[in-house]
Amino acid sequence: MGKYRRWIQISIFIAVLLIAGYTVAGSLLGKDENPPVAGDSVVPFELETLGGTMAGTADFKGKPMVINFWGTFCPPCVEETPALQRMYEKYKDQGVVILGVNLGEKDLVRVSQFVKEFDVTYPILLDPELLVRDRYGVRSYPTTFFVDASGKVREVKIGGMTEGYIDSSIQNIIQ
Repeated sequence: MGKYRRWIQISIFIAVLLIAGYTVAGSLLGKDENPPVAGDSVVPFELETLGGTMAGTADFKGKPMVINFWGTFCPPCVEETPALQRMYEKYKDQGVVILGVNLGEKDLVRVSQFVKEFDVTYPILLDPELLVRDRYGVRSYPTTFFVDASGKVREVKIGGMTEGYIDSSIQNIIQ
């Protein structure tokens, strides 16, 4: 066993170096974009909609946007969905767009049932691989980005929102 001990130690050392190198390279090279914060330009993206077409931020350039990252599994998301729908109805004639980005759910029947249950008429975009979620740095659900017509993020809200909060935040991005 003694003659193999040195080779085992060298193998372990090389494995540790490879893992460390991979981790460092991934953190330095894998993130060429930082998540947007208030004052930043909106990070462009395009996703498939629940209806099967493609849509994204470029389609709504020049319009105030509310980008809401959500999931059917998230209690605060469920609670705020009716308020988001009411605010969409209230402000859509003023050009405000609400984009509901569903996170990671591959069961489209469940997502469709959720949308139908709450009579959601604003666009629902699907992020099954969580690529846009990661570009936006979303770690808690729901997370909402309020973007003005110039494409600047004016506010990032992590967590559930009341209807009054949504109304006030939308008024801030249309002024």
